[in-house]
Amino acid sequence: MLCFHPALQGYNFFLKIVFYYINNILKLYFWGILCDSRDDGFLYKLIEKPDSMKNCIFFWIIFMGIILPLNAQEISDERNYTDSGGLKQGFWEVKYPNGNLRYQGSFRNDRPVGEFIRYFPSGSRMAVMNFCESGIMAETILFYQDGSLAAKGIYLDEKKDSVWNYYSYYDDRPVSFETYNNGVKEGASGVYYPGGQLSETFWYENDVRNGPWRQYYENGRKRTEAMFENDQRHGEFRFYSPSGRLEIKGNYYRNQMHGEWTWYDEAGREESSITYIEGRPGNEDELIEKEQEMFRVIEEMRGRIPEPDESELFSPRR
Repeated sequence: MLCFHPALQGYNFFLKIVFYYINNILKLYFWGILCDSRDDGFLYKLIEKPDSMKNCIFFWIIFMGIILPLNAQEISDERNYTDSGGLKQGFWEVKYPNGNLRYQGSFRNDRPVGEFIRYFPSGSRMAVMNFCESGIMAETILFYQDGSLAAKGIYLDEKKDSVWNYYSYYDDRPVSFETYNNGVKEGASGVYYPGGQLSETFWYENDVRNGPWRQYYENGRKRTEAMFENDQRHGEFRFYSPSGRLEIKGNYYRNQMHGEWTWYDEAGREESSITYIEGRPGNEDELIEKEQEMFRVIEEMRGRIPEPDESELFSPRR
């Protein structure tokens, strides 16, 4: 993604340079005329040949009436300018009612270009967004109100795109990631342990969980593996010990345990089995407390990905 420095993202910079050089060249020129004591100098003509002053006075009027006002307006025209078509141009700063900055950045034809910074009402940064020349794509860093890092990712036409990484409020460590396509979750998402190891992964299709779901121990070995279909667990389920040994095998049907579920001992031999019908065990008395606790732990590990509040980034848009 090719981005440019915000100072080069419009015409104000170019015009400022042009006016600067014209202004200073003309200042030097007219000062030279004024101070020239030769026979054709300004003072000589003013005293000895007043009729020959018409051209000098004409150019002097142009200098005083046009060039100087342009120079004086340079600063005032640089901020919060809207063109005749109602489009924002150049550098803008907008504030909250309490006087703190709401956002600052540059526009070209009503689209942000270069670096754009948005703030919380408290004054701390909410987001730093680096827009490319078209103003459609922005590399974005989001912050919590205390200033710590919250998330990193890309906005494409004001929608999340590609991989987004989220960070802990307490220590800036990565806590999760999501993959987007045009604002919709598409592909891999995951959650991390506090130490940075991958804890859980799952897949989305068109913002709905579809595909493999896996949980991991902190040593990197698989804990559980299953499948999701239309946001429900559906298909084979397996649970492993920290050493990698298969402990439980069964099936889900539309998010409910269904069919035969089997438990294995440390030697890998079948220890017990229970038959489920739409989530209810047919031989419920065999479901011992240890097995109930195991399923409770599995459910608790199903991670939730935190999403920082982004309502102020584009709404109101400007």
